[in-house]
Amino acid sequence: MKERIELMTLLVMAIALLAAVACGDNGNGRAGTQPPVNSTPIKSAPPAMVQTPAPIEDLAVVPPETVDGEYVLKITSGLPNGCAVFDGIKSEPAGDGFNVSVTNLMPAPGELIACTEIYGYHESEIGLGSGLIPGEEYTVAVNDDLTYVFTPRGAADLAMVEKESSVESIEVVEGDGGFVLAVVSRLPKGSSCSRSNAYQVNRRFEGQVEVKITHAEVTESNIPCTADLPVLVTEIPLGGDYTGDKPFVVAVNGGGETFPKDGPATVETLAPIEDTAVVAPGEPGGEYVLKVTSGLPSGCAQFSAIHVARVGSEFQVDVTNLMPNPNGPIACTAIYGYFDSEVVLGGGLMAGEAYTVTINGDLTNFFTVPSDGRVMVEKEAPFEEVTVAEGEAGPVVSVVSRLPKGSSSSSFNGYSINRRFAECVEITVTHREVAADDVPCTRDLSAMLTEIPLGENLEAGRVYTVSVNGEETTFTAR
Repeated sequence: MKERIELMTLLVMAIALLAAVACGDNGNGRAGTQPPVNSTPIKSAPPAMVQTPAPIEDLAVVPPETVDGEYVLKITSGLPNGCAVFDGIKSEPAGDGFNVSVTNLMPAPGELIACTEIYGYHESEIGLGSGLIPGEEYTVAVNDDLTYVFTPRGAADLAMVEKESSVESIEVVEGDGGFVLAVVSRLPKGSSCSRSNAYQVNRRFEGQVEVKITHAEVTESNIPCTADLPVLVTEIPLGGDYTGDKPFVVAVNGGGETFPKDGPATVETLAPIEDTAVVAPGEPGGEYVLKVTSGLPSGCAQFSAIHVARVGSEFQVDVTNLMPNPNGPIACTAIYGYFDSEVVLGGGLMAGEAYTVTINGDLTNFFTVPSDGRVMVEKEAPFEEVTVAEGEAGPVVSVVSRLPKGSSSSSFNGYSINRRFAECVEITVTHREVAADDVPCTRDLSAMLTEIPLGENLEAGRVYTVSVNGEETTFTAR
């Protein structure tokens, strides 16, 4: 028994000795250490990038301040996704014009990399040189998709500003060298105060061409101008874009038509209305202007036109888009866009009278012409209470608001109703107040009661939402 205990003791001591050798002395008098751990993460190689033409969104040629100064080309290009990086812009003379290339860097095909689907924009500019001859036409070709033709200005015209021209008609005619787009426009300030300026052709989408016609006009409003309003005919070669045997969309300054006109690939439809504003003139007796922001429901939608008709104190306004024919096979990107347009309602409106503007049957604007001739601005009215009650001809929304600058310096302006959604009615109540800050105002802060009928076309038992200046309330139709 004693011998067995001694043997076990020897075994334990031997094991302890081996452990001490392994964990302590390594044979050279120094404690043993574990090999160092590399804490630096392994980085993958960056993706290979290739140079690609950048999509061109917009451009402008900026004239110099003096005749011998340099013209500058400003370009807004696209970055198709989160991996795209702007690369550069180059310009080379080409006959009576310039060839410009704008490029991005994109991951090479086959690179395994995920890119965010965020479309970005990049603004760049490049000088086109000086010494351009006034009156001569110069062509700027950008990435083979966009063409800009401009005419340098003389010394007397350098102070003019560029404006989009009012287009009267567009036609596609066949000439000796192929099809030509003929655009008829006018110089709005006569031949003495406005000039033909430039046109831009964008071929970024297959089956259509986007054209912008501009003119230059004086900025001062107190300069006498001739009343001749000359007609300008701009002829733009379509080259191989249009062959005459397939539907082709031509969009000029926002409006569009399809050629050939027999068998159109697009139909005119009412545009969804996003926002409106009636802008008062800067002086008594001036013209009121309706500004409209309408929607473009898909990548195929094109703004078509805005028309106004007046009957007494009521204005009927139609805002339309061109949409692909529903019977035609065409795939459209699901991108919702916006288009800003405006139309003159006219001058000489009666002071103190209330006027109604109905847009596409879904939105109604009511406004009142100020009676004292002061310059006033439109503001959303601060309201205190909104109630919905049943009236003789359906529900009526009652809005109690106040005039924040008193009855001497503010007045009720009107309201707008938007019924673009089936179960929601959007109402904006506004007032007008003096623009100047140093005008003495009364402190009565008058309360205004605005009663807005919603009509009889509501479904009984259905819950509706009424939004007044952003604040919502609900009611159940009876």
